[in-house]
Amino acid sequence: MKLLILALMSFSIFAADVDGTITYRLPNGELVERDVTLNVPSMGQGEVILFGDNFEWRTTEFSSFKKKGKTIFLAIFKTEFMSFKSTIAFKGTYLQGSNKIIYSGNFYKRNGHEGSVEKSLSDFEHQGLFHFSFDR
Repeated sequence: MKLLILALMSFSIFAADVDGTITYRLPNGELVERDVTLNVPSMGQGEVILFGDNFEWRTTEFSSFKKKGKTIFLAIFKTEFMSFKSTIAFKGTYLQGSNKIIYSGNFYKRNGHEGSVEKSLSDFEHQGLFHFSFDR
């Protein structure tokens, strides 16, 4: 993730808001697409913030690694809603061109905030998809 943040911020010394969507399934089976914004810190230092209508998640727990020529990132958000604690993991890749940066993947959830998070996310349940795009 730090590589992603550095790539996103290579054009600016300030934090940047990147618009996108998360898509997930409601209990009734319908898919919902929700507009969200990802705020990435300058130079990969600080907090990653994901926000939308009526919520804001912050984290300093992010990392990236290379696998088969692509950069894979992982960002972990500790969330709480009505005293119910969850850990949300965003895992995906990014594609950078001279005109645009695209950041997409899947997000996962597990109950509580306890324990470490493994790259495999084996103790998480898939919740949906995300897609962010930034015109350079």
